[in-house]
Amino acid sequence: DDKVVTEINEAQIEKDLKLAGYNLLVTSEVNMAPKDIYSTYHNLWRIEESFRIMKSDLDARPVFLQKEDTIKGHFLICYLTVLLGRILQFKILENKYSSSEIFNFMKEFNVVEADGKYINLATNSPFIKEFAEMTKLPLDHYILNSRQIEKVLNFRF
Repeated sequence: DDKVVTEINEAQIEKDLKLAGYNLLVTSEVNMAPKDIYSTYHNLWRIEESFRIMKSDLDARPVFLQKEDTIKGHFLICYLTVLLGRILQFKILENKYSSSEIFNFMKEFNVVEADGKYINLATNSPFIKEFAEMTKLPLDHYILNSRQIEKVLNFRF
């Protein structure tokens, strides 16, 4: 008498299959074209990713600041960094590299001066190699001279 009976609900499966592959979006934007609504929703993950970048890749939190102005300044710098990183990612690099690769480069590209020469401490990667080729900058060189450093610092897209 304690048997469990299971059965397949064929009618529900048929109903679900009729809608398989479709998305239902509910919005208050009644004046937007359906394609614009879908495009906005489809790109929502990029906004969410930007907040994740601020929290993880940029170490935006925790904030050990006291004054409201310095806290606002901190988040403004984080926001501008994400904005510039996204412009680099989409407009210049044509979305060939992930945001993590780009922000890792931005965080880890360090040069140290020693005995009149500059030592590039960044770990070489496919991103650095292509970015160096694209910009004609010596980003993948281990030893740099002062002229090369000036070229990097004065570079404009």
